[in-house]
Amino acid sequence: MIAIRGYFYDGKTSTQMPAVCRVFDTGAVQVEAAGGGGRLIALSRFDLKASPRVADSARHLYFPGGEKFETEDNRAVDEILARFARTPWLHAVHILETRKRYILVCLAALLAILVLAGRYGVPAAARFTAHHLPQSLVEQVGRQTLSALDGSVLTPTELDPAVQARLAETFQPLIEAHPDLSLEVHFRNGGRLGANAFALPCGAIIFTDEMVATAHRDEELLSVLAHETGHVALRHGLQRIIQGSILSFLLLAITGDASGTSQLFIGLPVTLTELAYSREFEREADQYALDYLKANGIPPRHFADLMRRLQGQKEREGGDGEGRLSNYLSTHPSTEERLKRFEE
Repeated sequence: MIAIRGYFYDGKTSTQMPAVCRVFDTGAVQVEAAGGGGRLIALSRFDLKASPRVADSARHLYFPGGEKFETEDNRAVDEILARFARTPWLHAVHILETRKRYILVCLAALLAILVLAGRYGVPAAARFTAHHLPQSLVEQVGRQTLSALDGSVLTPTELDPAVQARLAETFQPLIEAHPDLSLEVHFRNGGRLGANAFALPCGAIIFTDEMVATAHRDEELLSVLAHETGHVALRHGLQRIIQGSILSFLLLAITGDASGTSQLFIGLPVTLTELAYSREFEREADQYALDYLKANGIPPRHFADLMRRLQGQKEREGGDGEGRLSNYLSTHPSTEERLKRFEE
């Protein structure tokens, strides 16, 4: 016989009664009030369910009629279950949390899963999702993004209308070559953004006045437009948005913490993944631009010339560019390897 001390609840009221639960070798169960009190419940065979063991927290034995017996004698409960019932699968949680070796193995497995998911799984899911979103949703996202930028960072362009018309004529063949992308070129004063150009998912491509002023030839801006068109065609912007969202939700689901404490752990993997895949996106957009420029007899070195000019401006400004959020080189990492592809 196994005797367990604890508290009995009749399932009808919240009254807690000190009691003793006895489980006989035949499987019969009997609960008596502590101190020689009367019998509270009796079963002719073992028909109890037990809560899983979690560290040394109190356990509960549940009776068919809704009654409950609470005890801190986990060892006795484990012994009863081993003799008269199947061990619940949640008992594995107790085994894992009480063995450091298993904890380390599980932690290593979790980290491996996160790394593999961040490196391969999440980007693949983001790529698939981005290319299957309805165009109406893509256009809505783009319009809202442009509206937000106009209300916070960008201001109306100060370019001469004649310059805008000339550039529109230069860009027109590329736009007509991509009728399925709904390309639209917008000019804005960049302000804190400085010399920049970027594409929105809907096909809107923004050139700042500062970028136009930096270019010496219209072909240089056309090469940038070809590069940004690559981002639109390959839906890189949408992939970044979806990718970051999936990683954030995945880590929130694992940590169960949406407070500021977990933001570091959420932001770091997202940032690292973004850095890795922004380079891949840039390589893909570079190749897209190279293919277009070569196919249309436009010297690709125009892109490298503009990038090196921007690099020179950045070096001359040094720390004096305070107040600028970014420029084209910070949002599009420029390396010698990339530029040599255009110069060759």
